Amino acid sequence: MTLDWQENMNRHIILTRPAGKNASLQSLLAAAGYQVTELPAIERFPLSLRAGELPNLAAYHLVFFVSGYAVQVFFEMLAQHHRSWPAGLYAGAVGMATANVLQKLGVSASRIIHPAPNAENQDSEAFFDELLKIGLDKFNRVLVVRGQSGRQWLAEQLRAAKVQVDFLPVYERKPRVWTPSESKAMISLLQSSKPISWLLTSKESVDSIFDELKRYQLVQYCLRHHFLVTHPRIGARIQAHLKGGTFQENLPEKRVVINICQPSDESIFEMLTTS
Repeated sequence: MTLDWQENMNRHIILTRPAGKNASLQSLLAAAGYQVTELPAIERFPLSLRAGELPNLAAYHLVFFVSGYAVQVFFEMLAQHHRSWPAGLYAGAVGMATANVLQKLGVSASRIIHPAPNAENQDSEAFFDELLKIGLDKFNRVLVVRGQSGRQWLAEQLRAAKVQVDFLPVYERKPRVWTPSESKAMISLLQSSKPISWLLTSKESVDSIFDELKRYQLVQYCLRHHFLVTHPRIGARIQAHLKGGTFQENLPEKRVVINICQPSDESIFEMLTTS
């Protein structure tokens, strides 16, 4: 059941997705009466690639993208070097949000492989299940477009099936340190009695946020907060940080409320306004 207007006005939501990804959701939440803080946990920077460093896409049967941002950066590189996406090439997407970006940039929906919209998780495992339905024999050589580092699970599964896998890093991610004004505001907010919900969408974001919470000795205040994540692994990372923080501060352990939802703005908004 949705909280009433007065309860919404007292609830504070912290959005930690990278800068540029929060505007639409923030507007929806503000219109619903919530107080919202944008606090990006990660900074992302496109890498520079010379024309000769771009792979020959015709040599691959599938190009897999780990995120919508990876898609955007890659297609900007193609445009910069006057290259185009081959019409018959399959694109793989870690989830529906990434698939939507591919389609917006001109990749035919019939050539995009992605987890079903109602899949329990939007991740490499769900994508691999879809790939198996089509048949791995169609994809002898795969290019993975990602950041400078990332999970190896999909590549390991493909290589075990004798598929050649190459990586193309197109961006780097760095933890973001709070500015002096942000740290002052967060200390004031977390030390207040307001109900707080956090949106965290990657394990790296969790690590970055908790580094800052530990820096300002704020972890103990999070034991009464609500967390919304987009994958069980992210929730487990939060629990690990909280467990370590309570042990270090000699505080009683408490299992906080962590909800899981799909990574779309619609799903996040629904969960934040009903949980």
